[in-house]
Order: sequence, then C-alpha cells, then structure tokens
Amino acid sequence: MKSTFDNVCEFSRHNPQVPFETTLRYQDLNFDMQKTKLLKGIGLSTYESAVYLSLLKLGVSEASTIHKDAEVPYGKVYSILDSLVEKGFVEVQRSRPKKFRGVEPDVALDAFFEKNKVKVENELKTLHLAIDELKPMLMSTTSLKTKDEIFWTTAVTETEIKKFVISLFSEAKKSVCVIPNFYGVPILTIIFAEFVKALERGVKINMLVSPQFNNFVSFLSRKDEKTLKILKKNLEIRSVRNTNSYFGIIDNNLVILLQPHPLDKNRLISVMKILDADLAKSLRKEFDIMWKAGEILELGEKVAE
Repeated sequence: MKSTFDNVCEFSRHNPQVPFETTLRYQDLNFDMQKTKLLKGIGLSTYESAVYLSLLKLGVSEASTIHKDAEVPYGKVYSILDSLVEKGFVEVQRSRPKKFRGVEPDVALDAFFEKNKVKVENELKTLHLAIDELKPMLMSTTSLKTKDEIFWTTAVTETEIKKFVISLFSEAKKSVCVIPNFYGVPILTIIFAEFVKALERGVKINMLVSPQFNNFVSFLSRKDEKTLKILKKNLEIRSVRNTNSYFGIIDNNLVILLQPHPLDKNRLISVMKILDADLAKSLRKEFDIMWKAGEILELGEKVAE
C-alpha cells in the first residue's frame, strides 16, 4: 500500500503545474477528513472528533488554544472536552487554567470498545427480556381477522427476495412444501442457517426437486454430523424429472409463487407471497400428487437425470 507521501509525489509528477506544497496540504486535509469520518462512525460528534484530533497534534493544551486549532466555538469547547474525558479520549489537569491531553489512540480506542461492548451486551439482555415478555402478550391479542381473508405482497429485487425466503422459513410453524426452481439454489444456500433453524423447531420440510438440484443436495450432504442429523430428521427430498410448477406452501395457508423472467428463464423477476388458505389448499393437492410420484432421495445420492 502506498503512503500518503508516495501519493503526493505521484500526483505532483502527473500535475507539475500544481505546487508541491499545495498538493501536500490538500492530501493532509483529505486524510484529516477521513479520520474525522471514522471517529464519527464510532460515535464521536463532529466537534468531539475535531477536538481530539487537535489534541493529538498539539499535545498538552489549554481550552483557548484547542478551540482555535479545532475551530469549535469557545462557548462549547469545555463541554466537548468534558464529554471526551467521560468517553476516555481526553485527560484533564485540574489546574488554573485547566490543561488537557489526548489519550494515546490505541489505549483510548480499546477502552472505548470494551466500554461500549458491555453497554451493548446489557442492552441486548434488556431487549431479550422485553421480547420474551412481549411475545405471549401480543400472541394472545384477540384477532378480528376472518378465515377467508386474502393478502399478498411482492419482492422484485434480489435483496427483497432473500428477505422473503428468510421470512418464509422463520414464520413456518408446522410444515413447508416447496418445489423450487434451479434459480433459487443460490438463495437457499445463502439462507441455509434459517433453513436449519426451522428444522430444529420441528418444522417438516418437503422438497420436490429436479436434476438441476444435484449441487444443492451435495451441499447438504457435506454438512457436519450434527447438522446432517437435523436434516435427516425433518427434511425429506424427492426427485421428479420434469415440472412446470414452482411454488411453496407454508402451514397450509401461505403460498409463495416464483415468477421467472420472461427473457431469461434462469432469473427470477419477482416472488409473490400470498396469504390465501383456499389457494394453499388447492396447491397442496397438486403438490401431494407430484410428491407421491416422486422418488425418495437420501442425502448423498444424486437426483436422477
């Protein structure tokens, strides 16, 4: 990796009309902006970042000197310094006038990380307790929805489609019956952890696949012994030579429809998620017919061509 000085020299060689001193000042300014951006990224304000960088440069200094160098309002410099002291980036000498010193970056940043790590862990514990308390309360809410209500939503980007598939496995309570098309293999591989979580919860997953799924079946077969045990307990795969239908049914009331791209059969243009018990029931009948005709596939086997 090139140093800042190397970059300055290279820029000067290609731009001889620009004075070397001007180029050096520009590079220094750019580097300071980068440092400020990173400090803000970990939680310091713009003023706090400017004051800390100023102290690292100046060394032990009084507030009047710091406010001029960091270009922060004098009326705010003491509160900014107090905040940096609290966060562990600055030390104060309580003399008259007070003097301040920037803590070495490696010491300050490591301490700041550990302090925030404990804070985040405590926040996560509080959040977890609140969620555990909320779940049964919200699940017991009296619903006015009717059994025959219909709701649908569509995903049209790769990110949205991934979220859809993740939500399908995370929402499943009892069963998932799916006939995935080959272009769904990369997504299934990416969200494999959620796939396994559903199986661990006891969700029964029936997959009806074509020969194009050989790589995915091999991917499953190469998993560790613990994962394979989970897969073999609640996952059943059957193979079919040909199918023109690609859909999924979750808990017999939720349907997923895969819409291939009209110009490229190997791409998805959208995925539709439909809450419709009647449609789910009809598709489940079609699925069951194909399922009975399918060939049972053990993990480790290849799908028949």
